[in-house]
Amino acid sequence: FRRLHLPLLLWAAVIFVICAIPGNNIPKLSFLEWLRPDKIVHLIVFGILSVFIYRSVTIDPAFAGISSRAFFWSVLISSIYGALIEYLQYSVFINRSGDIRDAAANAIGAWLGMLIYIRYLTGRRKEKS
Repeated sequence: FRRLHLPLLLWAAVIFVICAIPGNNIPKLSFLEWLRPDKIVHLIVFGILSVFIYRSVTIDPAFAGISSRAFFWSVLISSIYGALIEYLQYSVFINRSGDIRDAAANAIGAWLGMLIYIRYLTGRRKEKS
């Protein structure tokens, strides 16, 4: 179990730890301020999370009952986790603020990550086979 799901669990833990860092301890990236990379980071981080969830669901026989809907479950679970992180930033984490726009970026990132993965990465494997 651990070998199959270790990348997913580690990535979810990394997201949690990064999002729990007190806001006053986060370095200011003034040279990137004009780019506003915040939303792009949300898209990428939760896109990767949804791909890890998808791979765990489709590889582990314990999830055989839902593997046919793995895309849906991956996006849903990643989106819920992203919303939970934003809620924790709003209510629990020190000097952090939850943002509905960040939660939306998390969900969009989860969906885009899955689309890119399914369209380009799994498609290439099928073509090579």
